[in-house]
Amino acid sequence: MKNIKLLFAIIFSVSTFITYGQSCSDYHVDNCRWADESFLYCRQSKSALFKAEMESEFSITVYGGEEYYVSIKGDHKLGKIRVRIKEDDAEKAVLYNNAHYNYEDHFYFKNENTRNLIIEVTSEAISKFNKSTERYCVGVLIQFRNYKDDPTNTGF
Repeated sequence: MKNIKLLFAIIFSVSTFITYGQSCSDYHVDNCRWADESFLYCRQSKSALFKAEMESEFSITVYGGEEYYVSIKGDHKLGKIRVRIKEDDAEKAVLYNNAHYNYEDHFYFKNENTRNLIIEVTSEAISKFNKSTERYCVGVLIQFRNYKDDPTNTGF
């Protein structure tokens, strides 16, 4: 009888953890649109939990001579996901804003010089209740490839 009670207690504890725990660690891998096979996965890709109207940003380093592909995906309850790419300097100049392109969920850009950028992600949905604590996954997938056509660029 003790074993059965213990078993039920363990099952209840585990099911509660699974029900209320939401992991977004690989959301970008499983849900974002991937580029073609010529692009490589960038380990600067990220996933996070978001609430409605939330804004978050993270820094990345992009390298000269590479083309980048960025794909964004968020739970539909977060509404449109706005992405802005900004210079990581004092002026924080906005280089790209997907709101100007009907909230596209992916885009490409080429980079001539190595530099640091900031990716700003915002949920455009308005929460129904100001104190809502509902959180949903958002993923930013980053891929890259060398775009310079240099015939001497072979091997290691």
